[in-house]
Amino acid sequence: MVGKVTPNHMASASIIAAILGQDKYKTPNDCLRSCINASNGIAPPDYVQSKQAAFGDRIEGFLAQAACETIGGSKLKLDYDEPFFHKLLALACSLDATCFADTVVEHNPEKGIYVFTPSKKITLRGTGIIECKNTSVKPGDGPAPYRGPLQLQAQMMCTSLKWGVVATLYGGFDLRLYFYDNAPSVQTIIANRVRDFDRRITEQDFYAPESSDDANTIWPEPLEFDAKPLADFDEDIDDICEEIADAKRVKKAMDAKIDACQNLLKIALGDHVAGVGKRYHLEWPMTNGREEKTVVYAGKNPERSKSVRIKLIKEASQNAA
Repeated sequence: MVGKVTPNHMASASIIAAILGQDKYKTPNDCLRSCINASNGIAPPDYVQSKQAAFGDRIEGFLAQAACETIGGSKLKLDYDEPFFHKLLALACSLDATCFADTVVEHNPEKGIYVFTPSKKITLRGTGIIECKNTSVKPGDGPAPYRGPLQLQAQMMCTSLKWGVVATLYGGFDLRLYFYDNAPSVQTIIANRVRDFDRRITEQDFYAPESSDDANTIWPEPLEFDAKPLADFDEDIDDICEEIADAKRVKKAMDAKIDACQNLLKIALGDHVAGVGKRYHLEWPMTNGREEKTVVYAGKNPERSKSVRIKLIKEASQNAA
């Protein structure tokens, strides 16, 4: 396993699911912000790899070897240290592994083999891609789009290879192999989105924000921060502020109702750690204690607040007086 080899200033196969809006952990604007920053020479924040990700890196060779052996493959190649670039699109990819095969693979879930073609069969001729994944989520009938399938299609676009397999290890023991061939309809969608994404990098044209956090990604700090200029709004902004105030009042009432109901349940349980009703099982257990310790928080750069502070102008005027 080598480190990241694809450029930071352009679309890559590893973020293609997010660019298509199919990644539950990352939005298209997250990807766009990273690429725009890289294009402007802004270094990305230091990446702290999780233990699971580090373990996944260490076992990539094992997963690739297992996939290769399952299909009777040969010429297994690991540690690609150079990226592949699409001939026409601003799209790059890196590879975990490849192997040569000359066989037909059939869908066989009992053996951990899943073939995603209409016939549930796939002909493997020549070199194909092995993309390795390690996850603690429970397996289903196939991986989520952001766990390899879309990445694999982008990799095939960049390398001109005709087949690939996502070798996914679930829970440290359940290895499943998901086979795909070229999907022209999917690759057309990828190509169109990559063209648009490249334009957005050049023009710094962000997508409409999907959430409040996404808005922070688009506008990480205001222009002329030190001058603190005031924006002038119409009445529709006042309506939004009142909706937030109403929602906070409702939330406060609901939180109070939840607390009152919790109190009734605790009265009913009393000294009992658990109880059972007609439809619900209740538990009121002890938590795990821990020794007192001093926590040191790492420093961080200033960043824009996660929420907009709202204050009635009338109240502000009274305070000023």
